[in-house]
Amino acid sequence: MSILVPAASREVLLDRRVGASRSRARGLVRRISRSGPTTVAAVLLIVIVLAAVAAPALAPYSPLEMHVPNRFSGPSFAYLLGTDETGRDMLSLILFAARISLTVSVTAETLALLLGVPLGVLAGYRGGLTDDIIMRALDGFLAFPGILLALTIVGMFGPQLQFLILALGIINTPYVARIMRAAVVAERGKDYVLAARALGATVARIMFRNILPNCLSPLTVQASLGVAFAILTEASLSFLGLGVQPPAASWGTLLQVGYSYIRVTPWYVLFPGLFIFATVWSLSMLGDALRDALDPRLR
Repeated sequence: MSILVPAASREVLLDRRVGASRSRARGLVRRISRSGPTTVAAVLLIVIVLAAVAAPALAPYSPLEMHVPNRFSGPSFAYLLGTDETGRDMLSLILFAARISLTVSVTAETLALLLGVPLGVLAGYRGGLTDDIIMRALDGFLAFPGILLALTIVGMFGPQLQFLILALGIINTPYVARIMRAAVVAERGKDYVLAARALGATVARIMFRNILPNCLSPLTVQASLGVAFAILTEASLSFLGLGVQPPAASWGTLLQVGYSYIRVTPWYVLFPGLFIFATVWSLSMLGDALRDALDPRLR
């Protein structure tokens, strides 16, 4: 049995939904902007992302350009963040490394969402044996420390960029799936789900058209925190020599090389570390702010 809705009524409903979505977005921005640290975190993250995107235009030198007479130079007008062991400008290296670190972490979290969301929705909606099989398999991945599992994957396939992204995506998948399962379990017994079943909606439609949009709030928070976790894990793998390989460089790679010269050039380690700290701190602050803003119980 289907219910026919006049075209004019559908347009009115659509306008109301769009208006409600815009109102929620404005309210979310307003609530986040009320917190000073959160505002600072948002501005800082935007600056870092824009600097990474515009690295070719902002970098004063090519990241591969060497100035051998000026190797190990400290911060100066010519080299704002100093130079490395071959005379390359550290600011240029950090800007281009930001592109790799952010690309790897965002791509890995996207992969985790693509894998974890369907698994979590299916486990939460179906329940029973399906839920047990999916969640116990994911619990098996959680039994291993994340960095150890990533080291195993990268060690098996090699330290190429695609395998690094795969490893980071796999270790983040169980967290996404568990968050989605909990959200779906809380939604599946509500009236709108029962109404969709009564109207004869398919299981796939109920899961992904009815339930999933109402579970986006915790998913948004998890995505922001997942990107921060991926940045730290990528930096750890690169520091151990199993991350991004030369001539490309990430923030973790710069830390790994700079550690050998920490007594000679402490800024070699200091500045990449500050960029990692600023990015992870900003993402964590925004994740907490999103959780508080999207959860009506915490408002």
